[in-house]
Amino acid sequence: MVVQAAEQHALLLKGIESTSGLVASLHVMENLYSQSQSKEVIPILGKFQDTLISIYSKILEFQARADFGRYQVSLYRYASSIGHADLTRRVESLRNTSREHDIWTITSARDQRVKRLFNLLYTCPYKDRKDRNSKRVPGTCEWFTSHPKFTDWQRNANDESPGLLWVSADPGCGKSALTRYLVDELLLNTTERAVCYFFFKEDFLDQRSATSALSVILRQLLITQPRLLQDAVLDKLETDGDKLVPYFSELWSILVSASANSKAGEIMCILDALDECQDRDRNQLISAVKDFYLGTHKSSKLKFFITSRPYELIGRGFRELERNSCIIHLSGENDKEAKVMSREIDLVIARRVSDISDQLSLEKDERDMLAQQLTAVENRTYLWVSLTLNVLEISRVSQKEIAYEKSLNRSSDKDKARVLLHIITAAMRPLSLEELPLALAVNAGHESLTAIRDDVEPKDRFRKTLRDLCGFFVVVVDEKAYLLHQTAKEFLVGDKNSTVNINISKDTRWKHSILPEKSHYVLANTCTSYITVVAHQLNECDFEEGYDKIAYLEYSSRYWIAHFRQTCVREESPLLTHAQRICDPNSDVYQMWSWIYANLGRNLPHDATTLLIVSCLGLANIVNVLARETAMAGTPLSWVAGNDRKEVVELLLATGKVGIDYRDSYSRTPLFWVSRNGHEAVVKLLLATGKVDIDSKDSNSRIPLFWAAKNGHRTVVELLLGTGKVDIDSRDSWGMTLLLLAANNGDEAVVELLLATGKVDIDARDSDGQTPLSWAARNGHEAVVKLLQEFHQPAL
Repeated sequence: MVVQAAEQHALLLKGIESTSGLVASLHVMENLYSQSQSKEVIPILGKFQDTLISIYSKILEFQARADFGRYQVSLYRYASSIGHADLTRRVESLRNTSREHDIWTITSARDQRVKRLFNLLYTCPYKDRKDRNSKRVPGTCEWFTSHPKFTDWQRNANDESPGLLWVSADPGCGKSALTRYLVDELLLNTTERAVCYFFFKEDFLDQRSATSALSVILRQLLITQPRLLQDAVLDKLETDGDKLVPYFSELWSILVSASANSKAGEIMCILDALDECQDRDRNQLISAVKDFYLGTHKSSKLKFFITSRPYELIGRGFRELERNSCIIHLSGENDKEAKVMSREIDLVIARRVSDISDQLSLEKDERDMLAQQLTAVENRTYLWVSLTLNVLEISRVSQKEIAYEKSLNRSSDKDKARVLLHIITAAMRPLSLEELPLALAVNAGHESLTAIRDDVEPKDRFRKTLRDLCGFFVVVVDEKAYLLHQTAKEFLVGDKNSTVNINISKDTRWKHSILPEKSHYVLANTCTSYITVVAHQLNECDFEEGYDKIAYLEYSSRYWIAHFRQTCVREESPLLTHAQRICDPNSDVYQMWSWIYANLGRNLPHDATTLLIVSCLGLANIVNVLARETAMAGTPLSWVAGNDRKEVVELLLATGKVGIDYRDSYSRTPLFWVSRNGHEAVVKLLLATGKVDIDSKDSNSRIPLFWAAKNGHRTVVELLLGTGKVDIDSRDSWGMTLLLLAANNGDEAVVELLLATGKVDIDARDSDGQTPLSWAARNGHEAVVKLLQEFHQPAL
């Protein structure tokens, strides 16, 4: 009994010491959590407080029992009051609860990194863009979903089954409607399957990029299967920062690694309209997919569904996969599939005839005759039906234009309606019913948020105002405003060379009256004015914690630059003054905007001047003003050239003030950066000066030609070689020549260009004694080996 009591006494003292330290740390943690307004903390604050109460209760109980035991005369009564096992259990309970708080702290930090990654990966509103495509007509798409090629791909019954399904079809055959149907209804996410999608579209800049597609796909995948997000990716985000997302190879590597994870289920990547992806990006994506399935990943859980028009360039890219049975090609443009689709085409005909009949007020016998004539044609296709019905619609275009004019002429305030249409037609994304009234109301005369809000209608009232101003011309879908139809935009918007006849009759005053340059001016003005007003009213804490809660601030901060670039601004314009202030690092406006801009995943140079910032952003109008007034070194030219701002490069070169061979901290000149990034037009500008050092070496002794070749920019390689001034056998710090590098990488095109000069040293050896031929042979680049052998037979 005495021994047990002594042990308990020692344990009791240890427990008192632990609880004293725990109370101190809990007090600090309580202050941190209770005072924080962070989004990551608020959801767990309730649980934290409940747990905190539980911990304090346990501590009080523990200390009360301890005091009780210390003042007992009888050692026996003390021992019975606090049993050894009970005391041990209570101390361990306190430790476990403390560990939970440690885990919360670590988790909160990780959540912030994850949030930053997801913000960077959100390159476009992919769901809204998907939903802009038509839904399928009920009963259609079944020819495809029941097709053996699709079912084989979907089941992927064995490891040898192809993971890539390419569906090609002519324009107007319903490829995008089919893709939307797969995403929305057929191929749904499950615990064992993640379905990620991207719709390429020429109409939107952020929908033409393969990098944007991969970013969006990764975001969907990691949201659906968060277990696949490895800490290594978050660590790389910390290392590379915003540069992680713009590089295709980095994103592709993350996707492939995620698919190889043992915790990964099936991953379906659905890409619609690959033909609308910009050429260089499309080739890069096809090459990556081809290398993936021809390599060791043939049996991977990663699968691709791709649609496109039947262009030869795309077919050529997939041909090697077809030869190796690594792809399923379902060709919707051939006669066999067209016949299978004919029954479903009848359903589309019925729907389209009904719609057109309503638009043209056709009688029943006219409707029946039209449907009969269309369905009587043999071997009809979606394309034929689409073109035929479009002809009918076009034949009544004058009536449609009259209807549009009448609708807008009924506007309760035509001037206000015109401003509203400027905003809707030029907006970079659809504006919500909270954003649109602000965009309409804000002007340079506002000095506070309160003044702006006094001029803004509530959302429900504005919905009615919208109808009064624009009639049926503007529709609201999912709380966002859109033009009624693409033909409405074609009716309204004139090209930049068109002029509106001021004497035009009142019945046709709206046609082509919205000029893009004016529209972008309206939006640039309202965005910059709004940013300026908000910055004056908010302090740093306010905008860092809640900028996304202020309607229209995210849009203004993200897109004012794009609008500004597309308008012509006079030097005396208030818009120029606002824009220049936003880009002035010494202004309060810049402090807010730059923080938001960086939080949106955009990159700005540190410790920069106003000239450097506006140059990087491509704001030529401001550069033109500042360049005349500012003494320059060479840093702006490196940034601008590297970001492909041709117009700004021309302005800077014209001043004669920039150092064309100015070296940065990596000893890299502007020509280095522009060659590395493949900006052909800017390379031509720099070479045309006749002053650029074409063989300047960076800190790794690499010349611009070296990096152009390494990154696969063939046209830039041709431009540099075409000068005849390049040291074609220049060596880097590792003893590698350009030919050695190209042979090592299997870059057949660059090897061919180098050999064609007749000046390259084909027997050059690196620091390990390897020749171009030995590198190509070692890495299995058969085509390069053949080229080298045909040109010359060097000694191995």
